[in-house]
Amino acid sequence: MHLKAGDALIHCKVAGDEEAPALLFLHGNGENLSIFNAQIDYFAPYYRTITMDTRGHGQSTRGRAPLHFYTFADDLIAVLNALHIERVHIVGFSDGAITALHTALVAPERILSMVLLGVNYNAKGLRFFPRIQIALVYVWLRMASLFSTKRRKRKEIWELMVHHPHLTLTEIAQISIPTLIVTGQHDMVNQRHNDELSQAIEGAKRLIIPNGNHFWMFLRPDMLNRCVEDFLKDKT
Repeated sequence: MHLKAGDALIHCKVAGDEEAPALLFLHGNGENLSIFNAQIDYFAPYYRTITMDTRGHGQSTRGRAPLHFYTFADDLIAVLNALHIERVHIVGFSDGAITALHTALVAPERILSMVLLGVNYNAKGLRFFPRIQIALVYVWLRMASLFSTKRRKRKEIWELMVHHPHLTLTEIAQISIPTLIVTGQHDMVNQRHNDELSQAIEGAKRLIIPNGNHFWMFLRPDMLNRCVEDFLKDKT
């Protein structure tokens, strides 16, 4: 289905009992809702599961509003309103986790809990070499975008990793939503950065996946399912 969110149409998939607690999954940069197929299969018998393509990703339209995480947060809230969901558990990966943080700042009353996977609260939270690699790809996309509409769209999305987000620990300290922050041992996000994040959010829990990289959940979807399930046990 497609739901109206501002000037965009957001592609969503909903499964499970409408009366069950709502569980929303948010994908990362350049991805789409299909990355959580294994999670939907696992959680739909117990939760009302929602996946959505971020504005400008997958089957969601681009609209005219700036591609910004506060725009994505507004889109998320619009989707909840359209589905008549008051409060939701959120599992966000990478850029999806950043969207969850921004939503927690503008509408904390809509979030029951958050599982943040490989999240950074500012652009400097990425390790040095991944930042260099991202910057080099961005330079290439800027040049290629002069000759290709497809590359121009990709550049705009990639730019989110180069120049965003811009949150501060002072802002994040306002969040008191139950939160689990997860990184792989060899994640592209700096571990100290996530330690600071977990310390700033009141009562946040921290988990590091041994030998995991930024994309560990794609290799071990069963492990992600268990992490989320264990965290949500006393929060539904």
